[in-house]
Amino acid sequence: MDDQEYYEKVHGGWIGRVAGSHLGAPLEFRPYSYIQRRYCSGGKSDITSFVKRVDPNAVNDDEIYQIAGLLAIEQHGAGLTAKDIATEWNARLYRKQFTAERVALKNIRAGIYPPETAAEKNGNVYYDAIGGQMKADIWGLMAPNCQQMAAHYARIDGSVAHQGIGIDGEVFVAVMIANAFGISDIEELVHKSLPVLPRESEYRLFVEQCLVIHENHASWRDGRAALMQAWGKARKSLLRQARSVRRWIFLRFLHPLHVLPNAGIIVLSLLYGQDHEDRFGRPLCLAAMMGYDTDCNCGNLGTIMGTILGEKGIPAKWKDPLQDRFNTYVKGYESWRITDLSRRICDAGKMLLPAGCPGQAIG
Repeated sequence: MDDQEYYEKVHGGWIGRVAGSHLGAPLEFRPYSYIQRRYCSGGKSDITSFVKRVDPNAVNDDEIYQIAGLLAIEQHGAGLTAKDIATEWNARLYRKQFTAERVALKNIRAGIYPPETAAEKNGNVYYDAIGGQMKADIWGLMAPNCQQMAAHYARIDGSVAHQGIGIDGEVFVAVMIANAFGISDIEELVHKSLPVLPRESEYRLFVEQCLVIHENHASWRDGRAALMQAWGKARKSLLRQARSVRRWIFLRFLHPLHVLPNAGIIVLSLLYGQDHEDRFGRPLCLAAMMGYDTDCNCGNLGTIMGTILGEKGIPAKWKDPLQDRFNTYVKGYESWRITDLSRRICDAGKMLLPAGCPGQAIG
């Protein structure tokens, strides 16, 4: 693709990321029954737009790590390491760290570096939580049509705070975004992105269950119910394997943070949302209605759909309220124009592509 087409899709992807975060934030971890009662008339209607007025000055913690990743790439280039990212975290992040990322940053500041920052022996019982998956977007946007490069950097980034399927979630979503530059059919996108994970990956097996759920249930609400049954079985298995009280507490009481059910919500929202008149917004709204970690899920979906459609393909009701503004808690990089950030992502991608994905150079 040429320079302008690349920028158009990256711009759409980051608009989608920010729009999804704004949509999902007011609903984060709200009970499914509450969302249905409060926003869906008891299941008789659906969410179709932002549920709360957008504040362009708001900051969502999900994106701060992606900005740190971009800064690390700009500084270190194609030879980026997990220690480089950890060093950037230490220098730049100062507010709103939670679960796996909070423990990892604490470990970094104690002189521990990846992959040990993500080890349970060093206090990180959240190693398979959603944190890796939530920050996958930047790596996919820098690797258009090059899923191996997206997977490579997502694994490096994921290893700072996660292990196992926690990293698999970041890899899968990053690869879907990379593939979204050239694949617009949703089922093809999911199917062609899965093989980047090992066949025995518990994450891959769970996503494959979700594909079957979609085939067997015409209604998204029925599909969600089946997803929760599948997650219930998987969670019981994880609880039996828990080796510490803190790990057990995470899986017992903080399970909406786990990567697997949220991966299922992303996949089902994509599948049930295809062919809708609001092709961009429908998957995001479905994820918002399904609950769990809504801002992470809606953000990932916004990037996927925004990359597929490009900035011009996103309806005005989703992009105009953002006012081209994006804010973070990254020291020295708190205020952005989405347009400027998109350009920097493109510049980073063009720097990486000739070395990381031969034959895919842009411009």
